Amino acid sequence: MHELAARLLATGIRPGDISRRIFDTRPFGAVRLFGEVLGRARLEPAAAGRGLVWTFATLDDLARHHQRPYVLEALIDSVRCTAEADVSCVVKQVAEGEWAVSMRSKGGVDVSRVAVALGGGGHRFAAGFTGRGTVDEVVDRIRAELDGALID
Repeated sequence: MHELAARLLATGIRPGDISRRIFDTRPFGAVRLFGEVLGRARLEPAAAGRGLVWTFATLDDLARHHQRPYVLEALIDSVRCTAEADVSCVVKQVAEGEWAVSMRSKGGVDVSRVAVALGGGGHRFAAGFTGRGTVDEVVDRIRAELDGALID
């Protein structure tokens, strides 16, 4: 792999430029969308007081800002930096009554246990699942699983 990377670098590509274009560039509509979705974020003392911060985005949000669903993948990074919460969660609508859920943990909760219990997967610090029902019902199911996923 290192030899392949060296060969690619020898072509003159600029990894920094490529990285910025992929990870640090968004349409202005996505920035507006993030602002709206982050504005509805909630912080709760779930997970035995370790904290849960969560927000959600609907298909109407995407349409209103003329964005495609993939732009929401980066939103979890903005949510997980909340100091008061070990667990962060972004619930993204994919169809009527269907939600793609991304979860992250700073180490106090095994979010893969939560995801597996709810039909998904992942690893200890990053996991997800597909939830059905209303956003409140999906988040209620997450809350119900958090205490059973504590790491100590």
